[in-house]
Amino acid sequence: MNKDEKKKIIESSNSSTDAFQEGVKYAESINKLRGRVEVDRDWGLPVRITAIIASLIVGIIVGLVSLTLLFVVEFFNNLWKLPLGTSFSDITFSWNPILGLSLLVTAIVAGQILTRIKDGRPRGPADLILSAQKSKPPELKNGFLSAFLAMVSLSGGSSVGMFGPLMHFGGCFSYKVDTYIEKVLQGSKKLPLDVVLGSGAAAAIAAVFSAPIGAAIFAHEAIIRRFGAFGAGPVIAAAFGAHWIAILITGDERLFDISSEPELTLNSMFIAIVIGLASAVVVITYINSVTAMPKFVNSTKIPLIWRPFIPASLLFLISPIFPHLLGHGLWSVDIALAGQFSLLFLVSLIIFKIIFTSLCIGFGLFGGVFAPALFLGAMVGATADVILFGNATSGSGFAILGAASCIGAVIGAPLAAVVIVFELTGSYDWAVLAMISVVSSQQFTRAFSGRSLFDKQLSLRGIKISDDYK
Repeated sequence: MNKDEKKKIIESSNSSTDAFQEGVKYAESINKLRGRVEVDRDWGLPVRITAIIASLIVGIIVGLVSLTLLFVVEFFNNLWKLPLGTSFSDITFSWNPILGLSLLVTAIVAGQILTRIKDGRPRGPADLILSAQKSKPPELKNGFLSAFLAMVSLSGGSSVGMFGPLMHFGGCFSYKVDTYIEKVLQGSKKLPLDVVLGSGAAAAIAAVFSAPIGAAIFAHEAIIRRFGAFGAGPVIAAAFGAHWIAILITGDERLFDISSEPELTLNSMFIAIVIGLASAVVVITYINSVTAMPKFVNSTKIPLIWRPFIPASLLFLISPIFPHLLGHGLWSVDIALAGQFSLLFLVSLIIFKIIFTSLCIGFGLFGGVFAPALFLGAMVGATADVILFGNATSGSGFAILGAASCIGAVIGAPLAAVVIVFELTGSYDWAVLAMISVVSSQQFTRAFSGRSLFDKQLSLRGIKISDDYK
């Protein structure tokens, strides 16, 4: 045997030894990981009871904060609130100086907040979903700053919502409480992050809508996206706690008063399908507009501090014609439910609401997409009311079907949308019709725009959620 052959044998032996050692190290790391998982999932009865109590407390606190923020927004909105017309004949070309001052101050404050948020990108439900699905802790500082930015923007008249930022705030707060509990329990009883975040989100929705069942389903459908080994107890407890505190403070008051009762006939079911398909067209346009706007805004190279002045100025200019576009728009939803808008005015409101909500979110007057979706859906349903019954009636209530269809498709939670309709109306028949319209809208929308607006936002950032591409 020559020297080269001996050298090859020695190298081969060393290589085999190295490979064996690597295998041993890999097996040890796997065993350690399994041990850690077993410790993390040591969810005995004491841990489960602790989680339920903690979630109940989180729900109460998140409910209190959510209601407080909404009261603050409502207070400032009443300072500049303008009369709402129902047709173009009601327009009077006069600009409210209080509104102008409010939008100016809002733009200044919003610009300052934007510069303090990492990357200048406000955080919202999409980031909460990402944290839940990837078991990645949320960015607490950026999350709380984003919620404050949304409150400031909506108080000044931005054409956005508050529910999404409140939901994200609830998730961040719930995570903060969970980290404290984990320290108390010496870090050995860590709860699933998606359940923690979902509990906070459910609490915010339950407090605002007085729909705790729908809120709990929403958390599992849109945030957690599964029923895991820990169960739904913490989410239900948080939703109940928020709903309970809301009843103590505001009474058994519903977001909308819907007293009409439909008939379950082939005709009404066909109308529900048509409303669902019409809602899908609006939702697809809305999702594409909102998600495309950030790229356009970045291409303008406008500094963060000045961006909010653009939508603020445009809102002030258009305020005499469409004051309905200012703020959350829930006042206009009440008018739509009553069937008082003219047909041309309804179509115009749908078009301009999509434009201005996209501009506000893109240029930094940040807020939620939930209330605008509710607004758009109510206008779609009210359009069906006007076409079918005219303005002589007080409204058939089909506006609620449009609202449910748009909400379910935008947030990717059709079951929650149906249950929320049932909790708001107390009507089984409305829930059945809502199920028909929501399914029609959601399936059509998902084929063209994905599971939800939030998922599309993540997709444009190069992030894929597993259940949408496996």
